[in-house]
Amino acid sequence: MTEDWTIAGEYVECCNCEVPCQCLWFESPTDDVCNAGVFWNIEEGNYGDVSLDGLTGGVLLDQEGVLFEGGWDVVLVLDEAADEPQSEALQMIFSGEAGGLFGALRGLIDEVVDVVSLPFEYTSSDGHFEFEAGDAVSMAVDQRTGFHDEPGTAFPHPLMPPDQEAKLGKSSEWLVAFDDQFSWENPGNNAYFGEFEFGSA
Repeated sequence: MTEDWTIAGEYVECCNCEVPCQCLWFESPTDDVCNAGVFWNIEEGNYGDVSLDGLTGGVLLDQEGVLFEGGWDVVLVLDEAADEPQSEALQMIFSGEAGGLFGALRGLIDEVVDVVSLPFEYTSSDGHFEFEAGDAVSMAVDQRTGFHDEPGTAFPHPLMPPDQEAKLGKSSEWLVAFDDQFSWENPGNNAYFGEFEFGSA
């Protein structure tokens, strides 16, 4: 039986597409392959009576063709700092079993290749963020600016709230070293990030 849940915090994403990632507009990714990492740093959250404050979860994604036509292979990456009830709650949410945004995305996944727990480190300030998940994932990103020195944004972004613009960034580091399928190094490419608030309703 699933529980009601809410999570709020900061979202980070890096992928191999050139800036900006065209997958948001149903175009094929750069080189027709999507190698992405998407993570939600939860500042406040709960799954039923289980607190998720200060935890992180997300997925590594490997896919060919138009992203939102499906065929995703993913690795669920959960927070090593979570105790057993928290870890079960994170897996229920990010696997899509507990509904909400992730439930809507569940039909796009062909295979959950693995579920792992890793320690996370995340810092963010003035349009720059750095994110690490153990020795497997490393991101460093700066927000891009456009005309009139205005920060770049993208809207709508399907992994953020429908009323929220995603900040547009470019990675100076984007490294994944997990296994043969989920290993790549693609600095100098697209990133999105920003605040989020989701729930099961």
